[in-house]
Amino acid sequence: MLRFWFKEFPQYPCDHTDYWRTRLISYALLVTTSYFLILTIINIVTFSDFSLALLDGTGLLFSLGIFAWFRATGNVTVTSWAVTIMVTALILLFIVTSQGYSHSLYWATLVPPFAFFLLGRTSGTGVSTFTFFICALVVYEQMETQQPAFFAFGSLLNVIEVSIAHILLFRFYEQARSSAYDTLAIRNAEILQLAETDKLTGLYNREKLENTLIACLPGVDEQHPLSVMLLDVDYFKKVNDQYGHFEGDKVLQALAKKLKDLMREQDIVARWGGEEFVVLCTNASLETAMQLAQRIREDIAKQVICGHGLTVSVGVAQYVPGDSVESLLDRADVGLYQAKNNGRNSVIAA
Repeated sequence: MLRFWFKEFPQYPCDHTDYWRTRLISYALLVTTSYFLILTIINIVTFSDFSLALLDGTGLLFSLGIFAWFRATGNVTVTSWAVTIMVTALILLFIVTSQGYSHSLYWATLVPPFAFFLLGRTSGTGVSTFTFFICALVVYEQMETQQPAFFAFGSLLNVIEVSIAHILLFRFYEQARSSAYDTLAIRNAEILQLAETDKLTGLYNREKLENTLIACLPGVDEQHPLSVMLLDVDYFKKVNDQYGHFEGDKVLQALAKKLKDLMREQDIVARWGGEEFVVLCTNASLETAMQLAQRIREDIAKQVICGHGLTVSVGVAQYVPGDSVESLLDRADVGLYQAKNNGRNSVIAA
């Protein structure tokens, strides 16, 4: 029954801004429908008061009508207004008919949570102001009539019922708030990943590598050396010209995965641009980086990547005191240039 009542709307997934409004609408309609149904039955069976039963039955039909229309259309905005008006009218009717006695005014405190959540700040303020204005008139009437107030069992029930309703409402709002923050954290993580990841290869992009280098340089010393490699795929333009750029993209993706597999766990691989890649080798001297670069060059030369035989040229440089990110990468670029001039498929230290 509840699964039928709480319909999942495809246009309002759990990360949609209106998802929790649809949930509150369903909860509110479930409560009001049950309320009118119970009162209708009690007035007919217990009190034989058919006039009140007709009034409650009308409320029941109105509540079910809103529910049916909401399920059919999924229109959150119109339904939010309908539910807020119905709940507000129901509460004000109870307050006015009881003349504000027996702590019935306490029910008015439920209107702002509904109105602000379903209608937003501006309309919620208007509905809440109107509600409390009516309550103020009721209290003013009490002052004018100067009738003594009697606190019977009904007063206690009103306090208990409204307090329970507040607890349930704010548990619901906390769940909505927590869900919204969790979704925001996920989205922020996704945005951060997109900002620092090369879309084609899934490697770090140029900006992320530069920022990582900036963070690493202050900690470099003789015990913790740092080297970089600048790799370029030889004659890659022929792949694009002969087989098309889509095929070239597939080759770059496969090569990026191959490079990640060949690196040490602490190394960082990034796409520098086009068919160029940079490897940041932490805790690696120039000799260690050269050995690693030679192994990478030899392994790639032996492989067939996406049906293509490839070779790479590599320039290697080690950080020296006074180096900046630009000077370190420039020296690696000089080594790469020399490797290209030496016939490619080679590793040169600079």
